[in-house]
Amino acid sequence: MKINLMKTRTLFVLTGNPVDVSAVLSELQFKGLITAPYGIVTDSKDVQNAFRYNKCYVCAADDYPEQIPDSAIMVTVYRTGITNGIAADIHVPRIAANLPDIAKQFESLAHNLGVDIGDHKSNSSGLSGSPDGHEKPHCFCCDHRDGKRSDNEPPLYKSKNFFVFPGSGQFALGYLQICPNQHVMSLGELPYEVIQEFNNVLADVEYILKLTFNCKSTLIWENGSGASGIGKAKDSIVHSHVHIIPSNLTSDDVKEVSGFDFETITLDQLSNFKQYSYLLVRTPDEEHWIINNDPKLYIPRQYVRQIVAAEYNIPGDLWNWRKYPFPENMRNTSVRIIDALKRNWDMLPDRIKVNSYSCIF
Repeated sequence: MKINLMKTRTLFVLTGNPVDVSAVLSELQFKGLITAPYGIVTDSKDVQNAFRYNKCYVCAADDYPEQIPDSAIMVTVYRTGITNGIAADIHVPRIAANLPDIAKQFESLAHNLGVDIGDHKSNSSGLSGSPDGHEKPHCFCCDHRDGKRSDNEPPLYKSKNFFVFPGSGQFALGYLQICPNQHVMSLGELPYEVIQEFNNVLADVEYILKLTFNCKSTLIWENGSGASGIGKAKDSIVHSHVHIIPSNLTSDDVKEVSGFDFETITLDQLSNFKQYSYLLVRTPDEEHWIINNDPKLYIPRQYVRQIVAAEYNIPGDLWNWRKYPFPENMRNTSVRIIDALKRNWDMLPDRIKVNSYSCIF
C-alpha cells in the first residue's frame, strides 16, 4: 500500500566551521530526531538504529567516516550579517549559526523539505498524573463535556461514562471522537467495568455511522498519552479520545504503512500499557486491537489521520486539525446523524435511543 506521508527516517549531515556546527547540534533536541554531538564518530549502524525507531538522524560531516549516502540531506552551517529572520532555505539547506532560534531554523528547514522531526522537547507539557482525578486546566475534552465550548458541535450520544461528538479537523464526514467523562490520559487508565461500557458505546457509534453514511466499515484508533502526560506538546489534547471514521482501511494497512512492530491484544489487557504513550488500532475481527507503546518509537502527530487523509485523496496538510478544523463539515456530520436517527427512530436499538435522546431532541 503506497501512501505519501511526511518523511521520517532521514539523515541530515551538517558541514561548516566545527565550532558553529557543534553549536547547532547542541540546539537540536527534537522528539523525532537523534542528534550526535560534535566529535562523536557515527556510522551507518547508528543511522539505521535511529531509523528503526522511525526517527531522523543528524550529525557533522567530519564525524561520518563512511561515504555519505546520496539520500542524506546536506545542511550548510554558516554565518551571516543578517541579525534577524529565519535562514532556512528549501533550495539551499542551511542554518545561520549566529542568528537566534537555531532550533526554529532547523524545524522550518525540515518542514519545507517535507520531513517530520517532531516537536521540540522543550514543548513538553509536564502534566501531573491523572489518577487522582485532577483535570488539566482548559482541557478541550473536559470543556466540551461541560458545554463550555461554543466553537464545536454538541455531543450526539452520551452514556454514563462517555460522550461522542464530531472530531475537529473533519476532512471527511462521519469522523467522530469518543471521550470518557473522566479526565484520563488513555483508555488504559479506565477500570474494567468502564472498558466494558466503552465496547457497547463503540458498537452503537458504528451502528449510527453505518446507518447515516451507508459505510461498510470504519477505522478506529487511539493515540494514548502516557499516564503522566509528560512529553506531549502544549497544544495537544491530553485527554483520552478514540477516533472513528468511515474507512476501508484496516489495522493491517496501518501496520504495513508504518513498518512499526505491533502486539495483538484485547481491551481487557490495555491497562498493562498505560505507562507510556501508545498507538492502538482495532483489527477487522472487531475483538482484538494492535498496539505499540515502545517509548523509543517516534509516532508523528496525527499519524493515522495522515494515512486516512491519503485514502480520501486529501491533498497537502489538510489532515492537520490545528490548521484546518473544517467546522462546516463538523456541522454537516451532526445534521446528517441527527436526521438519520430521527427518521429511523422506531427501529433503533433501545440503548441508542436512551443515550441519544437528550442530544437530538
